[in-house]
Amino acid sequence: MKTIGKYMVFLLILASLYSCNSQRPVHYSKTHSYGFQHDDHIYFLLDYEVWKRGGRFWFIMPIQLPSKVYLKQVYFYRYEPDLNELEKLAVLRDEAMQSIDVKYSKFTKDNSKIVFAYHAGYDEDYKSLTDFFIWDTKAGKFADTGFENPVRDSHPLFQEYFSDYQSPWQDNPGIIGISKLNNEILKSLTGEDYDLPEDW
Repeated sequence: MKTIGKYMVFLLILASLYSCNSQRPVHYSKTHSYGFQHDDHIYFLLDYEVWKRGGRFWFIMPIQLPSKVYLKQVYFYRYEPDLNELEKLAVLRDEAMQSIDVKYSKFTKDNSKIVFAYHAGYDEDYKSLTDFFIWDTKAGKFADTGFENPVRDSHPLFQEYFSDYQSPWQDNPGIIGISKLNNEILKSLTGEDYDLPEDW
């Protein structure tokens, strides 16, 4: 009987956790990268995450369960300030890892090409990884880099473009600070302008 009683208590706890979690609101988080000015356009990255906070229960002390992540993607956008038009150019990461951080993004240009990279976590040796891309503005597509992301920061192509990157990063040519991009330049945009999935 004691075993049955413990089992019933356990089931009641699980049912309570499920009920509480199902009633928790779904959160939609947008994290912007630095912006990059090229000609009449501003390019930037967006980390978009759809998630729900995990439940909490007491067992001697409060225990917070992990959050449930429904979606985490990284997008590449182009914004035209004169027309207030935003265009989603690409999905860079369809199932992004939690370690990815677009706030640590770098931009530069090579003639008509936009070269950019952002922090993509660490490898098994705890070496920093990066996702690296080259966008050809004339062709309207990505140039072939000859490798798959992510790569280490020591990769020759990454070093070619970013070995002399200045700190703070917003002091580099064409760079727009994250706060200015988000709170001033893009402030008139609505959620619909980003064209993001929201049905959860």
